Amino acid sequence: MSTITESDLNQQLEEILERMASRDYVSALAALEQIPLMARTPLVLSAYAICMAEVKGASKSAVNLCHEAIKKDPKNPEHYYRQGRILILAGRKKDSIWVLRMGLRHGRHKGIIDTLGSLGIRRAPPLDFLSRSNLLNRCLGIFLTRLNLR
Repeated sequence: MSTITESDLNQQLEEILERMASRDYVSALAALEQIPLMARTPLVLSAYAICMAEVKGASKSAVNLCHEAIKKDPKNPEHYYRQGRILILAGRKKDSIWVLRMGLRHGRHKGIIDTLGSLGIRRAPPLDFLSRSNLLNRCLGIFLTRLNLR
């Protein structure tokens, strides 16, 4: 059984991150699976999770892996960004927004800011004294939108 040095791990991780940046998740996942379990840092775990969600569609286990990475390294916004992306892939937009905002509390992250911007901002309900889900608010919002007044 061969041991992996820290410099080898850093070099491997750099190559994996380059593959992920070019959206080559299949080869990044294959490279991540070559890293021994004992050498998997929180950054490796969250990278493995996003690759697994992109390639295999296993979003539930990917979210759990990211959560584990966040527990081990809670101040790194990269983990929150990756978990937010996984939640978006799983169709859980509301949870994703919450996780991404939590990540911004630990530092500015370009990916988080861009993702939140692409998700859009909800406008205030037409009648703010009523709840957003109130039937009157929903109908009035749809009506005003169709008239291009909102």
